[in-house]
Amino acid sequence: MKTYLITLLALFLSTVNIQAQKEKEHGHDDHLSILISEYMDFKNALVTDDFEKAQKHISNFSEEVKSNNEMNEHKEHQKKHEMHHAKMLAAVEVATASKNIEELRNSLEGITLELVKAVENQGYDKSALYVQFCPMANDGKGGKWMSDKEKIQNPYFGQKMHKCGATVREINE
Repeated sequence: MKTYLITLLALFLSTVNIQAQKEKEHGHDDHLSILISEYMDFKNALVTDDFEKAQKHISNFSEEVKSNNEMNEHKEHQKKHEMHHAKMLAAVEVATASKNIEELRNSLEGITLELVKAVENQGYDKSALYVQFCPMANDGKGGKWMSDKEKIQNPYFGQKMHKCGATVREINE
């Protein structure tokens, strides 16, 4: 019985150690993949006019921005990163404070601009990413968003005008 408990304890501790090591290895690629995945889910929820789902995904996105060491400790190009990180934090704060879908949509531009910068700075080769633009968004000033599909699905107007817009460019050509 004693040997069994010792073996079980050793197995448990090694599992905890492996998990801790995996969490520690959560680097640039994983971090950017999580951000892009949550962003796409957020954007797609706006396309379908689903406020609760959009809130959930922007909350997950925000948590990744705030808690990941890759966002908080970036020694390679510290100054450039500090400016980018501060802008991303400000954009995320606006989004997470949103009380309705229109406020969430208004926060999309700032988040998009900073995420596009992150993709361009760090590189991302897991899938094609497109920058898309709707000239009617943001009271006629226009608004960009990022998509993993070339087909237009406008998050600024949801189902009212889901095909309004154009692909401006592919980011990771």
